Amino acid sequence: MSKPLHKSRTAVNAALFVGLSIGAIAAANVVSLRHFGRLDMTKDKVYTLAAGSRDLVAKLPDRMNVKLFMSEELKPPFKQHAQFARDLLSEYATYSQGKFNLEVIKIGDGEEARKKEEEASKCGVQKSNRGVVSANKFEIGSTFLGVCFSYGDKTEAIPVIDRDEGLEFQISGLIKQMTVKKKKIGFATSEGELSLAHGSGLQLLSEQLKASGYETINVELKAMVSSDIDVLMIIGAKQPFSERAKYVVDQFLMSGKSVAFFVDGQQMQTPRGQMAPGMEMPQIAQANDTQLDDLLGAYGVKIKQDMVLDKRNFPGLVNVGQQMYLMNHPVFLKVTPLPQNHPINESMPGALLSYASVVELVGDAKDGKGPVQFTKLMESSNQSWRPSGPFVFMPGPQMQIPTPNEDKGPFALGVVGQGKFKSAFAGKQIVKEDGSKLAPDQSQPGIDPMKTEAPETARLVVIGDSDFISDQFIGTGARAGLRDYLANLVYTMNVIDWLAQDEALAAVRKKGMRSRPLDQVSESTVTMVKLLNIGALPGLILLIGLIRFRLRQSARQSAKL
Repeated sequence: MSKPLHKSRTAVNAALFVGLSIGAIAAANVVSLRHFGRLDMTKDKVYTLAAGSRDLVAKLPDRMNVKLFMSEELKPPFKQHAQFARDLLSEYATYSQGKFNLEVIKIGDGEEARKKEEEASKCGVQKSNRGVVSANKFEIGSTFLGVCFSYGDKTEAIPVIDRDEGLEFQISGLIKQMTVKKKKIGFATSEGELSLAHGSGLQLLSEQLKASGYETINVELKAMVSSDIDVLMIIGAKQPFSERAKYVVDQFLMSGKSVAFFVDGQQMQTPRGQMAPGMEMPQIAQANDTQLDDLLGAYGVKIKQDMVLDKRNFPGLVNVGQQMYLMNHPVFLKVTPLPQNHPINESMPGALLSYASVVELVGDAKDGKGPVQFTKLMESSNQSWRPSGPFVFMPGPQMQIPTPNEDKGPFALGVVGQGKFKSAFAGKQIVKEDGSKLAPDQSQPGIDPMKTEAPETARLVVIGDSDFISDQFIGTGARAGLRDYLANLVYTMNVIDWLAQDEALAAVRKKGMRSRPLDQVSESTVTMVKLLNIGALPGLILLIGLIRFRLRQSARQSAKL
């Protein structure tokens, strides 16, 4: 073979290779314009839109304009946050069937930049001062990174994006707020419950409900609950329920709606009187007589007037004198793992309860024979027990740990039921607003007939603890840097989503909640990894060099022939 012919064939092959490569790249770009795809290797698909988000944006009734404002010069980690936000919003646009119009606006310097800044500020995106490490220096720089959403005459914004975690939930929550009719969650306030009023114990939950697109309202259990309320929450009741209040709750459930009871079987109380200087005030467990036994019992559930202690516990916050201390104690129950047998529990690592009581099934429900199917949501460990006598909690550095007795767990701490509940007032009299009673077969103007059986849409959740969702519990734990406390907020939102039959955002909210502790690695494994890191890469480079050397030698020998 002559050398010119060999060279011409080599040139043709090279040209063909380049042409095919360009064609493949062009084809890939055409396909990518029509079909969005991204490989997500994370276990919880952190970088992939959840089904709820995809469904939400795919069903947009009308066009939504979205503007991502970002400074041209962003330094790590905010540069990475910007890329994550851009990719995420692009994925929303892909699934929206053309109704999610995304525009990326980069803000630099000069007169044009000032116009863009004014536009960003007008829709709610804020300029923020952020500290970054650059060239071994800590600098404070003013930057823009936020999103503005416009839908019809509504405008909402994520003012500042400073993390990747939770961004999808924020975006989907805003889309839901702007485009979907809000479901209404009622909070009972008649019997000493925690309420949504400022400083009344549920502000954190209220804020989370608003972010998820719910409307909230306080409800007095005197008049019948309005039909536009979807879920009734009874949290932390500390007074006996009147017959009228129980009747109102019962008829709400019988109408096919949903009710949740977060109620303590016992209350911790401090005795009156003064203690000697230097002594800590004890807390004594006393029965919380809400008189709900007959109401819940008719549905197949009972909250026991007891307290569960557990060797599997967490460091709870205890007020000792004028200071807060973190102390492990059996009253602080670490409920994990949660049974993955219900949508409420899916992907949740667990929950933290304090001073919790047993929730048990009674009557036909105990044997699984009733018209309602119950599922256990949470339970204590096999190291738990119930004190046989009055329980006294004495906080302090020298706090005594009670000795376990024979009444050992595990114990159910929460249950969920759905189905044709029977009214607790069936065969009894209607309880009117003034407390007087009316026979079921009698009629009076303005008095609705008694409903004696719920349709299958009725849902019920009962948990033997209310402290776990209070501002004091979650807020204090979060301020102390204990992120596990925040899982309680996510868990309660899962409960409300299920009760409201509005579970689209539940999977989005739970992303990244699964606990994944690192396994302990043996010394031999550590040594092997070190050797691979030290020797593998240089060895690979050497091998490639040797192969190339031998190929060149062979080529030279062939040329001589």
